[in-house]
Amino acid sequence: MSTKSSAQRAARLLTNVLNPFSIFTALYVLVAFSQAATTFQAILYSGVEIFAAAVVAGYVLLLRRRRRVGDFWISTRSQRIMPALVLLAAFVALLAVLALLAAPGALLRTSLSMGLASATVAAVTLFWKASAHAAVAGHAATAGLLVLGLSGLLFLVVLPAVLWSRVAASAHTLPQTLAGAGGGAAFALALLA
Repeated sequence: MSTKSSAQRAARLLTNVLNPFSIFTALYVLVAFSQAATTFQAILYSGVEIFAAAVVAGYVLLLRRRRRVGDFWISTRSQRIMPALVLLAAFVALLAVLALLAAPGALLRTSLSMGLASATVAAVTLFWKASAHAAVAGHAATAGLLVLGLSGLLFLVVLPAVLWSRVAASAHTLPQTLAGAGGGAAFALALLA
C-alpha cells in the first residue's frame, strides 16, 4: 500500500468524521448548554437543531438513493442547487423556532451567522468550488472562541484537520479550503464579535 493511498484513506475518513453536520451540531450544542437558562432549554434547543440537520441529511440520502446525486457530500456542483435550498430552508426554520422559543441571543446569532456563511459558500460554489466543509470549520473555530472562550479552542484544533483532509482527499485545492474557512470566519466575526 502506498503512502499516498494511505494518506487519502485517512483524509477521507477524517473528512467524513469532521463533516459540516457534526462540527456545527457540536458547536451549536455547546453554545446551547453554555447560554441556556436551564438544562431542559438547552436540550430543547439542541433537539431542534438535530431535527433540522436530520431533515437535510435525510433529503440528501433520499437524493442519493434515487441516484440524483453522486455522493453524500454532493461533489458535482451542478447537483447542489436543490440541496442548498433545502439547507437554507432548514436554517430559516431553525431560526424561526429559536425565535419562538426565545432562545439566547448568542445561539440565534451563531445559527444565523452559520446559515449566512453556508448560503454564501453555496452561492459561490455555483461558479467556483469553495469548500463548505472548510466554511463550517472556519465558522466554528471563530464562533467557538467568541462565544465559548477557552472551551472553543477545540474548534481551532479541528480547523487545520478539516483543511488538510479536504486537500489530501483531493476534494479541494488549498485556495478553495482557505476561501471557505475565511468566509465562515468572516460571518462569525460579523455577527458574534
